[in-house]
Amino acid sequence: MLVAPLLPDEPRRLAVLLNLNILDTPPEERFDRITRMAARLFHVPIALVSLIDADRQWFKSRVGIALPESPRRTSFCTHAMLQDGVFVVEDATIDLRFADNPTVVDEPHVRFYAGYPIAAPDGSKIGTLCVIDHTARHFSDDDRALLRDLAGMVAHEVAASELQRHLRQQSENDTWLRGLLDNAPDGVMMLDENGLVLSLNPAAEELFGCTSAELIGRPGRSLMVETIEGISEGLRQGRAVTADGNGRRPDGSTFPLEFSVRTMRLDGELRYAAIVRDIARRREAEQAIIARDIRRSKYLATATHELRTPMASVLGFSELLMKREFDAKTGAELVGIIHAQAGVLISVTNQLLDLARIEAGGKGALRIGTHTLADLFTQALAALEPLGQNHRIALSIDPAAAPVAADPQRLQLALVNLVGNALNYSDGDSPVAVDVTPAPYRGMAGVQVRVADQGIGMSAEQVARLYDAFYRAGAKPGVAGSGLGMAIFKEITDLHNATVDVDSALGRGTVVTLVLPAAQAETP
Repeated sequence: MLVAPLLPDEPRRLAVLLNLNILDTPPEERFDRITRMAARLFHVPIALVSLIDADRQWFKSRVGIALPESPRRTSFCTHAMLQDGVFVVEDATIDLRFADNPTVVDEPHVRFYAGYPIAAPDGSKIGTLCVIDHTARHFSDDDRALLRDLAGMVAHEVAASELQRHLRQQSENDTWLRGLLDNAPDGVMMLDENGLVLSLNPAAEELFGCTSAELIGRPGRSLMVETIEGISEGLRQGRAVTADGNGRRPDGSTFPLEFSVRTMRLDGELRYAAIVRDIARRREAEQAIIARDIRRSKYLATATHELRTPMASVLGFSELLMKREFDAKTGAELVGIIHAQAGVLISVTNQLLDLARIEAGGKGALRIGTHTLADLFTQALAALEPLGQNHRIALSIDPAAAPVAADPQRLQLALVNLVGNALNYSDGDSPVAVDVTPAPYRGMAGVQVRVADQGIGMSAEQVARLYDAFYRAGAKPGVAGSGLGMAIFKEITDLHNATVDVDSALGRGTVVTLVLPAAQAETP
């Protein structure tokens, strides 16, 4: 038995066959119609559309045979694919190439064979249309021409399948692309060679506040407040150009805009593809970073001043103790001053560290849980107890007040600073009222904390500077502190999305109202 050699383009041929996605597919009437026609026209019991892969011949359509496939090495079709025309074996039993072939000796007892190669759309031979008989016979030129025409019909159906597949894939790709553009978070615009808007996606419509119909045909430059230098030169060089500017909506309003533009050719025509996005939030974040850095520089400068005074006292009085002899009473007074100033140093340092940790960690550093204000105030009062002023605090907590979503340590620190401030800036025998009640919060359930003192109060100018680091309103004698407490309070309450209102007047005390969202009102 002679085994047919591989075709010269075998790897490519196999790749083409696999890409057609026709192997092992269900029977199709359009192919079966051709094999039935071939069997009738040539009066043969067997007609096949045979596709040859790496190690088998698989029958896309078959008449007169039950097997769906057979080994490639015994296949007559592999020999037929080596020919440019019809391959004919009129009597296999006397042909040395096939006489001992298992398909000749056993089922299906092939004696006559005629096959014509089937070409894929690119010309690669992927199989044959063949007719088989159990008896020897002659195959005329007319028969050859007819088989060639029938094989051409099979090739046409293969090409049609490939075309349909490509069209289906193109349709799917178009659908995916349209879906991608329609749901892209950034605006996407296409402009013609003159810079006129051809199309835009919904995100671009939303960005510019109008419909496609209102923008199509408008110059792309009209959507910019100013001309960004270097765009034209960059596009001429074929580079993608990205720049920040200010966008202009048709109604005249403007917004911070980032855009990226690149040239492309579609069907031989020059086009500009632009991606546009609103960067207002980014600008705000950048400004916030700048403001934070300025604030930190200010903190550092002020902190240096605030730390220098107690440090000078510690160094000065300790140097006196080292250089001179003092009586026991004077020495004790000096040690007391050193101890007090060291306490100031520790207090300022700890508060600076608290402020730095809060700013550096932001919301990501919060350990949020569900807590009641009753629990938080219990801990806050315990922290305030060493001041010996807790007897002045009149705490009232409405049982109906909902729990809050909070970082307990941070929010407790804020409450300590708030209540401690009220104690420090009011007379030693005056009460500080702390009331916790349910309250609305931005249309949702919330909890209100109201701290009212009868202290020295503040002017409007002092209230405006209340949260400035190291700022201390008023001049109440004996009030200790670094001026960082309310700055820390503000940082913490902002991280908890709380609202704060301060009502104060000189000589009439201060009322601070803090509203926190209830735990169930918190959204991710």
